Amino acid sequence: MLTGALPTRLISRKAGFALDALDLSWNDFSGTIPVEWVADFMEGNGKLTVLRLHQNTLTGKIPSELCLLPVKDLMLSSNSLTGSIPREIFNTNTLRVLYLGKNDLTGTLPSEIGLLTNLEYLNLNRTQISGTLPSEIGLLNQCEELVLSNTNMQGTIPEELYTGLNPGYLYLDGSSFTGTISPSLGLLTNLEELHVSNNHFHGTVPNEIEALTLLRELLVNGNDLSGTVPVSFCHNRYAGERSSKVVADCLPNPETRVTTIQCASDCCTTCCDETGVCLAT
Repeated sequence: MLTGALPTRLISRKAGFALDALDLSWNDFSGTIPVEWVADFMEGNGKLTVLRLHQNTLTGKIPSELCLLPVKDLMLSSNSLTGSIPREIFNTNTLRVLYLGKNDLTGTLPSEIGLLTNLEYLNLNRTQISGTLPSEIGLLNQCEELVLSNTNMQGTIPEELYTGLNPGYLYLDGSSFTGTISPSLGLLTNLEELHVSNNHFHGTVPNEIEALTLLRELLVNGNDLSGTVPVSFCHNRYAGERSSKVVADCLPNPETRVTTIQCASDCCTTCCDETGVCLAT
């Protein structure tokens, strides 16, 4: 494992070669990300497409100058980076992977997120990002994995997310999202895992969920949902065609003995109550 500060120079500008990928992940580098790197890469051939620095102890802000590089894969997660996401990142239409989770990032997700039309993986898990989810999120029609769990985001989920995206993995759990789960959820036919637990959703689990034939994980506990997990969804699960993990608030409240969500026999793999106590069924 490598330690200490990242060097301000990685390659000599007279060396006659340039990097197209740099991966220094899973070390113990500290300090800031050197802005001098950008000049070095640019004076080479400017073709750095992969920059991975995740799982270190880096601090400071994300240099906006990184956006001058044609980066496709930017992984800075699991550090101690602060500040907001540089606006310039949203003008980097080459980006396919953007992992910024598990940092102390603040600010909001701007409408310019919709400019990243080639983005396939977006992870902002365990950051302090706040505000609402912009409708422009629906423009990320190449997105395969969207991770906005454990943030300070709030407000309703824009309808454009359901009509514009079709990811395989959608994680919105542990935030402060409100409103209902739209029946348009049934349009996300590529979904394999859906985590919306521990938010403030109300209403019911929509019947349209039965259209999600690839769904393996459904976590809806820790909300204000009521009603039943759709019977057709459960019946297909019995046939081995559906999820292997279903978690809902199907235990009675310890004080009122009222159960907020009904689950057909053996449909839910884990039942929780309104206090957060969960038991495998």
